[in-house]
Amino acid sequence: MSIQNPRGIVSSRAVARAVAHLGLLMLAATTAFAVYAALPQPVAGNFSQIVSSRTGQLAVWRYADNPRIYVFDFPGLVHQGRSFNRITQFTEQQTNEPYPRVLTDQEMTLRLAAARRSESDFAFGHDVMVHELVQFFNFAQRDKVPLNQEEAAIRDFLTSQGMMRDWRGFWQAVEPNNVILAVPQTQAKGPGEPLINATARYAILLHEMSHGEYYSNPYYSQYCRRFWQESLSEPQREAFKGFLAKYGYGSGSEELLINETQAYLMFTPDPASFSARKLGVPQAELEAMRDAFRKGKPPTSLPLYWSIGE
Repeated sequence: MSIQNPRGIVSSRAVARAVAHLGLLMLAATTAFAVYAALPQPVAGNFSQIVSSRTGQLAVWRYADNPRIYVFDFPGLVHQGRSFNRITQFTEQQTNEPYPRVLTDQEMTLRLAAARRSESDFAFGHDVMVHELVQFFNFAQRDKVPLNQEEAAIRDFLTSQGMMRDWRGFWQAVEPNNVILAVPQTQAKGPGEPLINATARYAILLHEMSHGEYYSNPYYSQYCRRFWQESLSEPQREAFKGFLAKYGYGSGSEELLINETQAYLMFTPDPASFSARKLGVPQAELEAMRDAFRKGKPPTSLPLYWSIGE
């Protein structure tokens, strides 16, 4: 996902650009608020239906093969980023911090500037469990950090669907293990919006679906943990730790490392996002890891990676 500046240094010019960019995004978000004022009701769909869809507006899918997985299907990466960037930063990049907290909009803007990222390319897809969303909303409420309109719409969607509730002034998970994914629809390159073609959409959706599988299929997550501990060598585990650290993932959670390893290794068929070169190993070694994963017969119906070369 995001690549952070390891020193956390932000130039005054970068800050100025980021603040100006935030103003434009806030204006765009105000214009587009009608999209989020009333989120659509979930529609059931299988993988093929979801990946081939392009509604041009926000759609919410309930994965037909696993109804515990919901997919927020966004018409633009800026809209997706305003909805999920702070949530992902909270759940995936603060695993080493003793007191995690929700960043303010201004702090998130500075974090993006430090990483030389924008609201649209902080992450191309998101995955989060309902109990993590409940923690995000409770921490924001505790520290009096205002939610933006898109985040508030997600909160209201979860309550309207019976996945969380207000209990004596605190948010409480009703269906804590449901999975919420976010992916972008195909789009042309535009101001502040990277190109998302059909190949990229397929890779993003498949990657995020693998996280949904990991969260909701205990047999599969157990298989991945065993693969991490017994099939990968220590240097290979270190290679994945280094690769994930470059993309801003916190290294304090082994569960996060295992989850992301299976997603990149077997469900990211896009060399621009993951490859032997990016991992820092020979191509033959990467293919051997994939072959070992496949031969272990992981208990999943998702399409396992088919080598497409570098």
